[in-house]
Amino acid sequence: MFQSLRQGSTIYVLEKSDIPTLKMGQVLNVGQPTPVYNTQTAGITMGLQPTMEVAIRAKVDDKEGDFSHLPAGQSVYDYGNMVVADSREAMLSEIDNISRNAQQRLDSRDKDEATVAACRDMFKKLNPNYAKEVERDEAIGNLNSRLDGIETTMSQVLKLLNKK
Repeated sequence: MFQSLRQGSTIYVLEKSDIPTLKMGQVLNVGQPTPVYNTQTAGITMGLQPTMEVAIRAKVDDKEGDFSHLPAGQSVYDYGNMVVADSREAMLSEIDNISRNAQQRLDSRDKDEATVAACRDMFKKLNPNYAKEVERDEAIGNLNSRLDGIETTMSQVLKLLNKK
């Protein structure tokens, strides 16, 4: 729990960019837990239980920074573009979730490719102009491939003729 961290404790920071990166740092200071009331009730705080938050100052990659509004009783907090954890195990769990989500997207790629191919076939059936365009594009692609082969052959023939 973030409220249990002390000066010198290790803190784990996962930056969630295109390619996630993990950084580790040292806690420099832990603030006192502060009560925060839910403000959705137009300022009425009577009888409501506050949530406790803590602010931590840490040194990560030779830079000092503040991590504020951390839930005092939790071990992981997601800022949206960054995840902060107070333990290696908590960060491992977060990384496992990110990896699992990415793997699910990769696994669905074959299904999505098959869906796109099926939609193209349906477009061809329902739209004769589209079918003609696809057929024309395939024919042009085939001609380009054949021309590339002819160029390669001609280049080899020229090399042989120049050797003599």
